[in-house]
Amino acid sequence: MTGGQVSDTTETSNDGGTGRAKASEEGRKPRKKRANAKRGDLERPELEAVVCDYFCHQGLTAPEIQKSVRKEFGIRITREEAYRFVRKAARSGWITYTPPQDYALHRGIKEQRYPWLQGVSVVETGNCEGVASRGAQMLMELLQQHYAGKEVHVGFSGGYGLRKLAMAFSRMLREPTERLPERIVFHAMVAGFDVDEPTTDPNAFFAYFVQDPAMQVETSFVGLHAPAMARPGLLEELTDLPGIREAYQRSHEINVIVSGASCWSDDHSPLRRYLDVAGEPLGALGEAGCVGDFLWQPVGTEGPLEMDTALKAMTLKQLDEVGTFVEEKNHVLLVAGPCSQCHHPKTEVVNAILNQDRQLITHLAIDSRCARDLLAL
Repeated sequence: MTGGQVSDTTETSNDGGTGRAKASEEGRKPRKKRANAKRGDLERPELEAVVCDYFCHQGLTAPEIQKSVRKEFGIRITREEAYRFVRKAARSGWITYTPPQDYALHRGIKEQRYPWLQGVSVVETGNCEGVASRGAQMLMELLQQHYAGKEVHVGFSGGYGLRKLAMAFSRMLREPTERLPERIVFHAMVAGFDVDEPTTDPNAFFAYFVQDPAMQVETSFVGLHAPAMARPGLLEELTDLPGIREAYQRSHEINVIVSGASCWSDDHSPLRRYLDVAGEPLGALGEAGCVGDFLWQPVGTEGPLEMDTALKAMTLKQLDEVGTFVEEKNHVLLVAGPCSQCHHPKTEVVNAILNQDRQLITHLAIDSRCARDLLAL
């Protein structure tokens, strides 16, 4: 390189030095275009939508999708690409599976056993996700029926299933929908239990409902910044602390409670695991007839269990208060899909909640195995 000229095979680097030699234009291989950026008249997202439409609405297999895309659009794709498009859409939440409802089991639960329930949904699934999704739809229908054009306060319990419900419900609130409330105020009913999975804390659900241009309603929040459990002697002192006091003071504003439940016999019960780590003797609760928990409080076949335990959950409403809450024409939606880890149905605790002397719930979403078990009891 002389006289400031650059040869055909070198380039000057940004720091003024000489860069690495390049291949000549004649020997350079043509750069490959980004795969599938555009094919024919379709951009990649449009092609992905076509593939997903064939899969979801027509039930075509990958080879059938391959043939249809080639025939109708003149575009060649491989079977592997068809699977990739569908997988990407599913992982991005653009397509979901909605399991059907079992109306025969619904009639058995609603008409034969518990006619006082205002709403029942039995979902044909072995996973909690389908029940959570249906629970979100039930919550939407409940708000449309009773609180259209009004302000409504919704209290959320915690757990994996309730997190899935909150995600599904937040998506619904971003779609044009009729008869929505004017404003929804979300309350955290309990504090988080699982230190390894903080996203199951209802305070974390609020992130799904942050106001944005797509949100069809106004939203606001009342958090519960408290420990999950406390020693009975400290409860009164804790509930008077700033940040906790306000949550308890505003609990009377709640119109709708959404909660899950867990069986005491299930080792994955968050309440059971929390008490075990805390050194609480689990045998005492079992001997007292505990079959599960509701709003993080132990419940037996005869009613709520008032145990002299070393720890008690910090929750905005005790179970005897929930009975009064229902009697005052408010609503409680119990969403009890199978355990998210072992997939065991929650028949024992659902049966106990349904057969209390005082009604604790008004609406119920369960899986088909749980419904069959309930009708067999």
